[in-house]
Amino acid sequence: MKSLLADFARYTTENRWDRSVHESSARVLRVAATWLGADTVFREEDIRAMHRAFGGMGRIRGLVAFLDQREQLVHSPPRRNRHEAFVRRTIAAFPPRISDELGTWVGVLRGTGRSHHRVTDYATLRRYLIYLATALADWTTRYTTLRQVTEPDVKAAVTAVKGPRAHERAVAARSLFRALKHAKLVFVDPTRGLRVTRQELLPTTLAPDRLAGLLETSSNPATRLVLALVALHATSGTDLRNLVLSDVLLTRRQLLIRRPHGRHVVHLDNTTADLLHAWLRYRHQRWPRTVNAHLLVTQQTASATDPVSADYVYRRFDPAGLTLRAVRADRILDEARETEDPVHLVRVFGISITTAMKYIHAAHPHRAGPVPH
Repeated sequence: MKSLLADFARYTTENRWDRSVHESSARVLRVAATWLGADTVFREEDIRAMHRAFGGMGRIRGLVAFLDQREQLVHSPPRRNRHEAFVRRTIAAFPPRISDELGTWVGVLRGTGRSHHRVTDYATLRRYLIYLATALADWTTRYTTLRQVTEPDVKAAVTAVKGPRAHERAVAARSLFRALKHAKLVFVDPTRGLRVTRQELLPTTLAPDRLAGLLETSSNPATRLVLALVALHATSGTDLRNLVLSDVLLTRRQLLIRRPHGRHVVHLDNTTADLLHAWLRYRHQRWPRTVNAHLLVTQQTASATDPVSADYVYRRFDPAGLTLRAVRADRILDEARETEDPVHLVRVFGISITTAMKYIHAAHPHRAGPVPH
């Protein structure tokens, strides 16, 4: 046991753990090794249960990563996505037949139907269920199956709310009934004649004084890199979290952003390249033995393989009193003022042509044509 605890102490020192985090994790390891043996292969669920029994102080994933490196860990089965859990729990609460129909809808959108369908994530399905909650509650009191829902029912549900909420409810209803028609559970799609006009909110610019000195709001290397990538290259929060070290092409001064439907290359300016070098030096000095391949790491993620949280990325802008989304939109809008070519925005920022057209319309309102939806 002494050897195991000594190895763990070295591991936490190399990864610069806080003393309190080390002590709480070491206590879990000591008790587990006493009861089960220092050479045993531990079950992850046992380690986590013991951690909770001791008050759950600090994060346990560092200890899990340590045991995994030593090949002394049996991983727990993947935990169900919280959005998936919400979807399944919500659907199960409906009467049996409607519950089955909603389950079929989820199956079609998740790509498990008879024919290929682009996979919809559970977060989107959760939003759809929330948008339809009132309508489904009403239909459930009057019908035993969604096959009985009519065009007037859908229209009444959508027109009962105004503005963006009406558009959201219409989108969710279309998704539901098109999937059920695809699965041949309804004969007629009651949303086929549905028309909802969506009021588009065009991107707006930030006042110059709010952006001035943005990089000076922090001395933290990671924060400064995030600020530069968003303010100068309009990198999204999701892209920042997903960047890994192999996406950094230092000799070419490029970042490779991988997305589900393609890749986008960010060509770095001098300022961002310097900040990237500074962060990489700091990262190596602070966590020389980290196994985390993500470009951005924190004290909590350095001993694991997870990306930083979305909250971590978005809060980098708090000291400046700004938001990531506002700064990113300002950068794209600034570029749009210099051109009337949406394809240029697509190439520079990797955004869709529809999004690019919205920025062009905002920057050049004299251009003819409606704002794309």
